[in-house]
Amino acid sequence: MKNTNRISLLCMLLLLISLIGYGQYRIPQAYSFSGKPLFSKIVDVKTTEKCDSIMYVIQSKENLSEDDFIEVGRQLVKKARYREAVANFSEGLVRFPNSFKLFLYRGHYCLSLRKLDRSLNDLLKAKELIKNQPDSWEEDAVGKRTDTYQHLIEYHLGLCYFLRRNYAEAVSAFETSLKEAHEPNEIVKTSDWLYNAYMRDGRSREAEKLLTTITPEFKSDHKRPYFVKIMLYKGLSKPNELIDETEPPTQWNIQQVALALGVANWYTFQGDSKKAKELFSKIIQSNEWTALPYLAAEVQMVE
Repeated sequence: MKNTNRISLLCMLLLLISLIGYGQYRIPQAYSFSGKPLFSKIVDVKTTEKCDSIMYVIQSKENLSEDDFIEVGRQLVKKARYREAVANFSEGLVRFPNSFKLFLYRGHYCLSLRKLDRSLNDLLKAKELIKNQPDSWEEDAVGKRTDTYQHLIEYHLGLCYFLRRNYAEAVSAFETSLKEAHEPNEIVKTSDWLYNAYMRDGRSREAEKLLTTITPEFKSDHKRPYFVKIMLYKGLSKPNELIDETEPPTQWNIQQVALALGVANWYTFQGDSKKAKELFSKIIQSNEWTALPYLAAEVQMVE
């Protein structure tokens, strides 16, 4: 009888685990700036198994390198395990306390978790550690260069200041980031954020001057949201060409959220705060809460 009860309890436990996904989808990964719990998306089994396999190989090593911790963090992010990714970077920093890379990545994902103070501290530490060092290039998961860590650290510092509404400091960081940028898409992305920081800091002349540097012929991916938004700011496209407002925000992907933020900002700078607020509200109804444009919209809604 006791064995039967134990088996029943075990079956119930296994059923519960299967339903809640080991808790990762029922326990909030973060809380919005207004206090709303934010949950991970459910990641498909194929992706989860692939990530687990990669992490198993890495974590089977006797001694993990700095880059090993970075790769484990990337795999955890793919699994939508952001808190665990931050914990992983923290573990890496115990072993590599002078790693500007690990401080950058932890600072980056602390932004997603709405831990702005911790993010700022990490990014400033990364900036200090990389100071006066030669260019150091980040590589993605397949070994392709993205841009320098010098650029990425300043870029994320700019984002952190922007989300803290410290637009003067955001301008300074984005200006430095732009000088350090090499890859065309990174130049466009940074220019978009810098333009918005200029405008929110009341520096419209500098904002307009910046727009002249990104022409319709600029050699970058013209389909990316940041390029499309800059064309809107330049008056070369219209808001309804960027987003379809009849589509429910819950169906928007990251690209649509980024475009919607651009349109909302455009309405703000045109003096139509009511329309801008409507779009900010729609953005935070989407499911892309880890996207930086979502965070930027969220900040505007809690002002």
